[in-house]
Amino acid sequence: MAIDPQTLTLPIVMIAGLIDGFNPCAFAVLLLFITFTMGMLQMNTDYRFGLMKVGSIYISGIFVTYVLIGVGFLSAISFFSATHAVGKAAALISMLLGLVLMKDYFVPGGFGLAIPQSMHTTINTWIKKTSIPGVFGAGVLVGLCTVPCSGGIYLAVLGLITLQATLAEGIVYLLIYNLMLIVPLVAVLLASSNRIVVDKMVAWQSGNKRNVRLLMGSFMVVMGFVILMII
Repeated sequence: MAIDPQTLTLPIVMIAGLIDGFNPCAFAVLLLFITFTMGMLQMNTDYRFGLMKVGSIYISGIFVTYVLIGVGFLSAISFFSATHAVGKAAALISMLLGLVLMKDYFVPGGFGLAIPQSMHTTINTWIKKTSIPGVFGAGVLVGLCTVPCSGGIYLAVLGLITLQATLAEGIVYLLIYNLMLIVPLVAVLLASSNRIVVDKMVAWQSGNKRNVRLLMGSFMVVMGFVILMII
């Protein structure tokens, strides 16, 4: 029996966005950013306000970048929306990227999906600027560079969205996805005024990188299968 894509699309888009928000790249850089900012602002009487302000700008940079990437992809493939070729290709690529992430859990090292090493210094430089353009620029760079980390999830969602009737409807789903994506980042930011909590989050993130990659990789593979079933 065929599965109605309309029934599954919204829940899948929301869950996928939430899981993508825990991707180890954006999560790790956010914690680094918070730790650095705490050190810069600890003598400031408006410490919490300053942290929330620059943190919000950073997350906004990621949000805007991800939305623009998604809109660009949707616009580019809208011509092919009458067929299922794009959706099938997205599903297969998502499954492949998911297997690569799962490989990092079972066989650490070697080829993997992560922020390019050459970009780490550039991102850190932008973070340390602490100005509005600098912080926003860091968010944009992280948004671009986290695509290799969790691009399989985003690609799978875009493939699912292409099954919808109109480009406008797809953009709405895209906005929902990206709002869900920043929920974990906003939650971390809100909890970051307490240094003890931040230290615990840093320790958790460091100790669970492989588990998070296994979860995200498994989700990419499942997403691929679901899209192929829908098609």
